[in-house]
Amino acid sequence: MQPTNPNEPRPTEAQLCHQALEKARPWGLEAELMWSAMNIAAEANAHGTTFEQALDQALDEWDLND
Repeated sequence: MQPTNPNEPRPTEAQLCHQALEKARPWGLEAELMWSAMNIAAEANAHGTTFEQALDQALDEWDLND
């Protein structure tokens, strides 16, 4: 994930979602990426995983990380 912009009016988490969705868009995997991220996030609460880590794991699940 790229660094977020502190001067951006959108919250940091929204900026991270936007970045992840941009990576998924060329393959039409936006819904699959968010489905994975939500499943990972549901489990993350018990393990202390951050929002950014959940998105990174979802990107990895779909081979979308650089």
